[in-house]
Amino acid sequence: MVNSELEWVEHGGHRIACLSHLNPEANRLPVVWIHGLTMSVHFWEAGMFDLATEGRSWYSVSLPLHAPSACEENADRCAVDEHLLASMLLEALKQLIPEGRCHLVGHSLGGFAAMNLAAKFPDRIASVTSVGGFMTGRARGLEGALQFLASGHFVRKALFYAGFWLLKRHVLILKAATFSYARDWRSLATFPALDETLALVFPDVKAHSIGAQRAFCRYLLEMDLFDEVCDIETPVLVVAGEKDPIIPYWHQVKCAAALPAGELLSIPEVGHLAFAEAPGRFVPELVEWLERHE
Repeated sequence: MVNSELEWVEHGGHRIACLSHLNPEANRLPVVWIHGLTMSVHFWEAGMFDLATEGRSWYSVSLPLHAPSACEENADRCAVDEHLLASMLLEALKQLIPEGRCHLVGHSLGGFAAMNLAAKFPDRIASVTSVGGFMTGRARGLEGALQFLASGHFVRKALFYAGFWLLKRHVLILKAATFSYARDWRSLATFPALDETLALVFPDVKAHSIGAQRAFCRYLLEMDLFDEVCDIETPVLVVAGEKDPIIPYWHQVKCAAALPAGELLSIPEVGHLAFAEAPGRFVPELVEWLERHE
């Protein structure tokens, strides 16, 4: 099911985009999905896994400063820190799911956002699944390069703008960038939802404010959950690709070990996109995890 009508949550000067996929026969806890850096609220729609949503309603929530979400002020005046990020997502949960608990599934920065919400507002959350997520905001690979350029001035700032401008030129450039996140490129290339997902998110990527993306990369460098890790008592499944080029595998193992109720799902020979590189492994494990924490 794609192209659901957007809903909006207003909080802290931000306008956050959300999508609802309601199941009138739902008899299980809903799932809320959160995308990663540079992506959009439409990231999960084409590739949604039927087994993971059977008997459930599911929702997708945008990160701030990612189109179609917007900020009332310019990016530098609309700063995002851990606490504002958590409170924005909490407001989205309250609007989308007025009562009861839900599961959170986040990819990369979305995994951080989900664990951050669990650290600060755990009462509404039954479980968290972090796919290629992290607890400190310093990445490697393409995202690491963006962060390095975003934190500089003059030449580095110009290179950030030029690189992001190029990313916005054509969906095929976005697709090429996506392959830099993977290790099992053949499996990613044959992932049935790849092209449809890129077609859905590309209009939002084109609409991203480059200044806002640069600001978010800088804000992210200041975020760190390790000082709150003992407060995250919610069950967390850390899904880690052993060849992840963006978030080091050792960092994800460290996260899982530090969490009071953390479990590690280690997937060999895949990178940062475990759900697309190894869906045959990822989906059954996710379904079992959700059912175990109803």
